[in-house]
Amino acid sequence: MGFALLPVLVSVLTIQYSAAQSFKCSSSDPSTCHALVGYITVNNTNLGAIQSLFSVKNLRSLLGSNNLPLNTKRSYAIPAQQVIKVPINCLCNNNTGTSSGAPIYTVQPGDGLYHIAAEVFSRLLLYQQIAAANNIRDANLITIGDKLKIPLPCSCDEVDGQKVVHYAHMVKSGSSLGEIAQEFGTNEETLARINGIKADSDLKADQPIDVPLKACNSSVSSDSFDFPLLAANGTYLFTANGCVKCMCDAANNWTLHCEPSQNKPSKWDTCPSMKCQGAEGLSIGNSTAAGCNRSTCSYAGFNNSTIMTTLVQDSSSCSRTVSPPSNDVSRINSSWDCLFILVLLGFHLFQ
Repeated sequence: MGFALLPVLVSVLTIQYSAAQSFKCSSSDPSTCHALVGYITVNNTNLGAIQSLFSVKNLRSLLGSNNLPLNTKRSYAIPAQQVIKVPINCLCNNNTGTSSGAPIYTVQPGDGLYHIAAEVFSRLLLYQQIAAANNIRDANLITIGDKLKIPLPCSCDEVDGQKVVHYAHMVKSGSSLGEIAQEFGTNEETLARINGIKADSDLKADQPIDVPLKACNSSVSSDSFDFPLLAANGTYLFTANGCVKCMCDAANNWTLHCEPSQNKPSKWDTCPSMKCQGAEGLSIGNSTAAGCNRSTCSYAGFNNSTIMTTLVQDSSSCSRTVSPPSNDVSRINSSWDCLFILVLLGFHLFQ
């Protein structure tokens, strides 16, 4: 049986939780959600390699997180030092959030825990955290072929009463809270609070920081299997066993737009009906207008056998104000007054 030696200065690992990059997750009960991590590619690679490394089940999940076209192939080239947003399932427990179930990494010849953490996974976590998650007492020796859980940092917490998509962003050298906040549409105070940072000097280069990304509002009910369905601006995702595609675009008033995906479902023989009752056969993602009122058939979730829908009414265009006729009359009267004055001036000039 082969072994890989870890090039560290200590022979026995002492776990230092104070040094670990962990994201706070204050839920008292174990909870799960979808989150994102920003993986910086070490070498030239492709989407398929990244999908395999992070154990992402479907390539389309990786495409949606980076707003890439659905016809993008696994062989799509990614240059070194490029940031790719990777979707993960997050589990919050004991006030800490870590990836649940995946990724699972197979130890290769020449690997060590430090190499796996710092180079393979681009410092998204510390080698001490890998050791703790896998009950490894001696970090100097790991066995080739071992399957290691990789506990990536994440969170499911609401921020200021709003559900968000938590994103593990790798801090660049010289970055400030203000620059990071501006890049991701949040504010310095929020970043500092959720990360326990008091000043820019507390930021550490090449370590992840928890960035809350605003999510689009949806009509998904709390009893749906995919509640809460969260998508950040400029991303799309698939739900309801792959039958529904949902997109988040800030230009769409931060409202999640869902429509039939045309994909073959993962657990059903065929996709269930996606029509709204009482809307003349209106399907998910379609609208109809009557005067200034607009009705949209929206996705509301799914269960074992049904895709739920709801009819959303929008009458915002009915509230537009029209300038009262009196304003036009006033403008006309003012014009006649000016003309009368000009005539009088002309009369006096020619006297």
